[in-house]
Amino acid sequence: MKRFVITACAALLLAYGLPLCTLGMDKAPEKQKSQSPEGTELASAQGYDEKTQVTVLIDGQVQTLPLSRYLRGVVAAEMPASFPAEALRAQAVAARTYTLYKLDAYEQGVEIPAEHQGAQLCNDFTHCKAYVDVEAMKEDLWGDQADKYQAVINDAVSSTDGMVVTYQGDPIAAVFHAASSGQTEAALDVWGSSHPYLVSVESPGEEACPKYEGTVTISPQEFASKFWEKHPEANFNDAPTGWFKDSNRSQSGGIINVSVGGVRVSGTEIRSMLGLNSTNFTLEASDDALVFHTTGYGHGVGLSQYGARELALEGKNFSDILKWYYQGTEITIKT
Repeated sequence: MKRFVITACAALLLAYGLPLCTLGMDKAPEKQKSQSPEGTELASAQGYDEKTQVTVLIDGQVQTLPLSRYLRGVVAAEMPASFPAEALRAQAVAARTYTLYKLDAYEQGVEIPAEHQGAQLCNDFTHCKAYVDVEAMKEDLWGDQADKYQAVINDAVSSTDGMVVTYQGDPIAAVFHAASSGQTEAALDVWGSSHPYLVSVESPGEEACPKYEGTVTISPQEFASKFWEKHPEANFNDAPTGWFKDSNRSQSGGIINVSVGGVRVSGTEIRSMLGLNSTNFTLEASDDALVFHTTGYGHGVGLSQYGARELALEGKNFSDILKWYYQGTEITIKT
């Protein structure tokens, strides 16, 4: 079956969660029959993660790592170890799933990005997933609680060994972000490509994110200069109060597109241009300043990390969390 691959990777470089990138692998893991876990039972020691190798560009050096070690480094870098265990397990499964999704994409002909220097992945969070060497950095990460939190991270990965989120039998594009505005975004509204499992859902507890609300202030002159770099045809002869017009918002409140100086652009482009926390923004404009107020942190598609935290606190298990944020999916085990 032809797999769905999200396009427009360049538009996701400031996704603050899991931006999409293309990658490949020198030796792909064999495709074997997967089994569905029963209920909420955790996987026993399957060994899939340990025997599956990935190559990662880490600080300019290409390293070959077992998937288990890579996932521990991703979970430690992407989600606070103090989060509930079920949220951390959901994060581990999402990270594993998206890694395998990209490996499958490579098998189908997607090229490895040149900046990866031949590696499948990199540790640049603005391009792939963040990664830290847990063993080497645990004291820097967690101080005198290093052993405790290292064990928590290890458990999140090992207890879900080989577990993958699938749609119609294939690993999904399990994208994630820090916090939505209380409702996640549909992939169609953010990236222009729809998929049944990346739709808008309610997401509780987002206000706990320290960057749930943000503000960016820029002078009209500086904004015009930045905008003209990509859109020299834009007209900023009027007062700044009239520069932004006719915005089109998603169900979640994010800007899908807006007319700026007479040029219609996506909310994602504005976010990337100004380093905004999200596309869900409002604007206060004057002759002296443009003040952008944002709600949420990240691209808003897929799993919300702070939403997962809240659902775990409410008693939901990792499978419940994943199936909520990735609608119509199943959890299967690679062996």
